[in-house]
Amino acid sequence: MQTKKAPFIIIEGTDGSGVSTQAERLERKLRDEDREVYLTKEPTDGPAGAMIRLALAGRLVPPKDVAELRSFEPYTLALLFAADRMDHLHTDIIPMLNRGVTVISDRYYLSSYAFQGLDINLEWLQKINSRCLKPDLTIFINVDSAICYKRMQRRRWHVELFEEQAKLEEVRQNYLKVIQRLIWQGENIVIIDGNQPINVIHQQIFREVEKTSPKNRVVHTPQLGF
Repeated sequence: MQTKKAPFIIIEGTDGSGVSTQAERLERKLRDEDREVYLTKEPTDGPAGAMIRLALAGRLVPPKDVAELRSFEPYTLALLFAADRMDHLHTDIIPMLNRGVTVISDRYYLSSYAFQGLDINLEWLQKINSRCLKPDLTIFINVDSAICYKRMQRRRWHVELFEEQAKLEEVRQNYLKVIQRLIWQGENIVIIDGNQPINVIHQQIFREVEKTSPKNRVVHTPQLGF
């Protein structure tokens, strides 16, 4: 058991909901308040994260005799996400928190539950992520799927897995369903209306972050194994 000296904050949302924008704005705001901040993301830039990015972009080269395979099957991809997450926790996130550095993550295990939970049993996903550190606060930016889809069409030359409009709405609804379950299980999750102006969203996120006290939190250091 270790004393965690700073809060662990997660920003979540469907693709195109402005998660990265709001995570970056929050980082700048906290730095302006003279706080030490570490902004990170999932998938990470580590070995497992790099493989995940290729899979999501459909850029993995399949064997010549299995031409229909364009990505990992869902359970393999879920395990890759869990491995990437645990590695990142042990090498970066937990050491930062214990040094008193506030950590903001652009996505965390809630993304796995919402996206991969469309094809995989949620209980199994929770089991493989059961050793992960619980966030002090998770913010879900709830944006209409049609708006998200239009944003992605404007800025991207290719469409990744989970990014068709109908799929975006399915993921959004699954987020809301899973969030209710996690709140019931004791997690601190706040849903923010992401259809508002960017500055309004940022202000609401910052107000929620201010409620998280950086003092005297206790963390059970995650250990590998399930």
